[in-house]
Amino acid sequence: MENCSKKRILITGGSGFIGSNLKELLGDFEITTVGRNKNEDYNIDLSDSKLEDIIKDFSPDIVCHFASGSNILRAEKDKEKEYKDTVLSTQSLIKALDKFKKVTVVYLSSQAVYGLPESLPIAETHSTGPISVYGKNKLETEKIIIQSNLNYLIFRISSIYGFGQDYEKSGVIAKFVNWMKRNESPVVFNSFDLFSDFICINDVVKAICTSIQNIEKRNIQNEIFNLGSGKATTLKEVLDLLYEYFPSVPKPKLETNLLYPNKEYKGLYLDIDKIKSKTNWSPQYSIKDGLKEMLGRQMVLSNKSM
Repeated sequence: MENCSKKRILITGGSGFIGSNLKELLGDFEITTVGRNKNEDYNIDLSDSKLEDIIKDFSPDIVCHFASGSNILRAEKDKEKEYKDTVLSTQSLIKALDKFKKVTVVYLSSQAVYGLPESLPIAETHSTGPISVYGKNKLETEKIIIQSNLNYLIFRISSIYGFGQDYEKSGVIAKFVNWMKRNESPVVFNSFDLFSDFICINDVVKAICTSIQNIEKRNIQNEIFNLGSGKATTLKEVLDLLYEYFPSVPKPKLETNLLYPNKEYKGLYLDIDKIKSKTNWSPQYSIKDGLKEMLGRQMVLSNKSM
């Protein structure tokens, strides 16, 4: 993968799933990371008063804001913590950045801000009406960034999957793989026909990197982009592919999601024409190729550890 033009980039949550993959792609670029993970360059909470000093000393051109609440289920179970981790942490970051007007904030939002789809695929012009706490937090955070005096680029990302994803935090595919690696039946909630817009992590970080290039060329500014594969894939289709790698695993279990037992719609997928036309990016991984990449890397890692 080719590198972006050299700039100073600060990443919040740089040791997380997306941040760590983006750092690999950015290569030799001047990068510093902040967050609660012990592997960050600066192991601090974003509410820490030291954040402003770090920003002043590093003087970033771009801030990739990846530190956020974890997922839909956790947001429902611990609303106060998720609000703090998503909304209040962003308020602290924006306040610390306020003196640096030339900074561009790249924020990872979610397709969850749209809520129930009025039509498919969902374009950026679709109304927002999140039905989950997670989606509401993401939308409120978008508004904080948009109403600031900073330049911004917001990605409304679909369902990410890929090597190194923490199944405890997010990702139905990561959860499926974790069960199947232990020779346990994967659990499907509500219906095998539920679908989502699954996008490989490799495509996600490439889109972010390509967009950073366009920011520096001043081709894009203050935009909201959908970021997904642009295709609907059912859970059954995902499982059919996974069982090719785990043929001896017992059949999946079907259970009811107690948070959304009466979900009327089957899922959603995104219209990605805007990001494709404005940045010249397009996804390269089909779900089949993405799973092959993900599971291939896991098998290599497993063989090395034996």
